[in-house]
Amino acid sequence: MKKIIKSIKELMLKNRAEGLLLFLILTVAIFLRFYHIARLEFFTYDQARDALFVKRMIVDREFRLLGTQTSLPGMYLPPFYYYTIAVVLWLFRLNPAGIDIYSGLIGVLSIPLVYYVANKIFGKPADIFSAGLFAVSPIIVELTRRAWNCNTLPFFILIAFYFVYLYFKERKVRDFLLAFTFYGYSLSLHFGAWTLIPLFIYIWFYALIKNKLKTKWLLTGAGIAFFFISPLLIFELRHNFILVSQAKMFFFDGGHLGAAPGNFWESLISSLISIFTILISGKITVGYGAPLEFSGKFKEFFTSSQQISVVAQKPFSLTYQWWGTGVFLLIFFYSIYIFYKNFKLNKERKTNDFLPLLLIWIWILWGVFASRIYSGKFFFFYYLYLFPAPILLFGYLCKKGWENKWLRLPLFLVVLAIVSFHVRFTTVFATGWRNISDLKNVAKIIAQNTPEGIKFNIATIQKDADRWDRNSVDYRYFVETYFKKVSLDWYPENYREAEELFVVSEGGTADVLKSNIMEITEFYPSNILAEWRTEKGIVIYKLGKK
Repeated sequence: MKKIIKSIKELMLKNRAEGLLLFLILTVAIFLRFYHIARLEFFTYDQARDALFVKRMIVDREFRLLGTQTSLPGMYLPPFYYYTIAVVLWLFRLNPAGIDIYSGLIGVLSIPLVYYVANKIFGKPADIFSAGLFAVSPIIVELTRRAWNCNTLPFFILIAFYFVYLYFKERKVRDFLLAFTFYGYSLSLHFGAWTLIPLFIYIWFYALIKNKLKTKWLLTGAGIAFFFISPLLIFELRHNFILVSQAKMFFFDGGHLGAAPGNFWESLISSLISIFTILISGKITVGYGAPLEFSGKFKEFFTSSQQISVVAQKPFSLTYQWWGTGVFLLIFFYSIYIFYKNFKLNKERKTNDFLPLLLIWIWILWGVFASRIYSGKFFFFYYLYLFPAPILLFGYLCKKGWENKWLRLPLFLVVLAIVSFHVRFTTVFATGWRNISDLKNVAKIIAQNTPEGIKFNIATIQKDADRWDRNSVDYRYFVETYFKKVSLDWYPENYREAEELFVVSEGGTADVLKSNIMEITEFYPSNILAEWRTEKGIVIYKLGKK
């Protein structure tokens, strides 16, 4: 990282105009990612669950072999993301907003990283164009403003890609080992990164057969990658391979492996176009107007609404713009032209942009292919591990246009219009109805009215239709962390075991005794023992049972 920072300084000093542009880009990126980030307006099930587990690691010394639970039933990631944010949460004295700030910081650091990688593989001015788009692309901004295991993945996967590129270019052992190191860590961030395993297996065998790499370095590379997944193996050995059994049941017995009949090529092409179009031209809006899942169907892509959900359980939607599809087509066909030019050339005569173009397109096409042979629920943010690739290709296309002096002014105006478009429609100014103060206030009421020795639990009748976390992990984090009252966990058996149940009705007065949500029906309440109302109109009920 020190080498990257030093190289960026040298590049900026050599070209002060470009240095000023990069400074402006970073300024915009910092503002978009950190504006009111500490208000903790997005703190739902995934964020609260992870923060609670990490708090227990820090305070209660409950160390974990399993990381984040994925959206695939019964499957978990390695725990290294938890150990990373444990340091962050400790530094911020258990304030979960610190993890949001960490995510935002990684998002900001991604800008100079994109600049550096684009400069090294494509040269100037691809670097400034790529960094500029990455700084303002709405889905990237939105995702990097909150704590989530997958949100830092583009940063680490891009570093891994850069060292893969260096290895194929220079055949150095250092680059081979660093590629496997950063890729190994990426495996703990999201299952999307796991789809790239076949590519890294190919790299390993390439090093063995073509590069004749020494056995000790081959074993070291494999050992590094294995280290990052070893906690899962240890857990499996302790629990009779329960995760493997669950994966078998879900993927094979449950029929979630394999594309739907007659839909594979349609979803493949639609997904490919969508990745570019959303990153380059997505107009983000507040509202729940888009399908939650990403279908990959042409009829949904080429409709008048053309909307896609930004993330699961979040009411933001992106609208495709026709000119984004046009940019994708230019990138796609120009890349084919470059490949055609290089096809008959020998290795020594190939153009400098051939290798990075080839590696980026393999990265994209394999990633999209792998995603479409999964027939379960699919959300667009699963493609986070691919996000840097289209951004680099956008910078490359702009560079080729910039080489024609007659195109420079119109190109500059077009890119400026794209950046302005994204900044104009940014949602960072949108405010939620609930923040960290509200969470603390509700948690304080619950903690102050919980008798010692009573088994209690917490449930939520949520105000937001897009939130499904009725098990109240967000409130229980503050009850446990800030007020030292530990509720039972959030599974059905825990609600049955509870003696008292606090129900947080975010929308105000509710008929809680007749609510049919699992958390209340499993508790089987008989009466309301007490109730309280906050300034925001949130009502907290304390229920008893027979």
